[in-house]
Amino acid sequence: MIQIIKKIKHLFSLHRYKNKKFYAKLIHPNDMCFDIGANKGVKSELFLSLGAKVVAFEPQSICHTYLDKIVHHNFQYHKYAVGSINETKELRLGSHIEVATFSNKFIDYFSNDSLSWNQSEKVTVKKIDWLIETYGIPNYCKIDVEGYELEILSNLTYIIPLIEFEFTGGFILDTIEIIKLLDKSNTIYNFNLNEKPKFELNKWVSKDEMISVFKELSIDRLHGNIFVKNL
Repeated sequence: MIQIIKKIKHLFSLHRYKNKKFYAKLIHPNDMCFDIGANKGVKSELFLSLGAKVVAFEPQSICHTYLDKIVHHNFQYHKYAVGSINETKELRLGSHIEVATFSNKFIDYFSNDSLSWNQSEKVTVKKIDWLIETYGIPNYCKIDVEGYELEILSNLTYIIPLIEFEFTGGFILDTIEIIKLLDKSNTIYNFNLNEKPKFELNKWVSKDEMISVFKELSIDRLHGNIFVKNL
């Protein structure tokens, strides 16, 4: 049993090391990062370990206990959801703490024996532009909001140097629409799968190249993050 515990700890430390090495190429000391959909704060803690300043946003009340435990002079979190307008809205809660959403499409797609959506809570919603006007333009913005990414980013009017947003197989058309929305004359893209700390492409690519890649992917169990860099 002791050997098993040691092996688990070693694997966890190795995974954390690889994640830190991966993100160190994207986030630098004193960068300001938004963590939208912070959940338990895993990514927030990773960004803090790189010397970044983190402003996190997480509406789920069950997650606030975890975020309260992150005591760091460069960390703050706010109990806001992020959406298309400033409002109060019902957030649907999944039976696993990792998932909550405003997207009915996401709920329909991911309702099964292991995931139900029987609870909700009323939360305060802010637009991403409001966050920027209140806290400043982040150097890095991570967005993980369970199928609501398009709704948030379609209302972004500022240019953020580097954005990371989640995608899943059932929402490839939304993902392609986001790629088109965020594209500027000097925007490049890359992506990873299943939180692996490595890029799937050996170089950053253009909008058209990124869309072509996504059209070729099998949507079965597809999950990952797209990285959008404005040079």
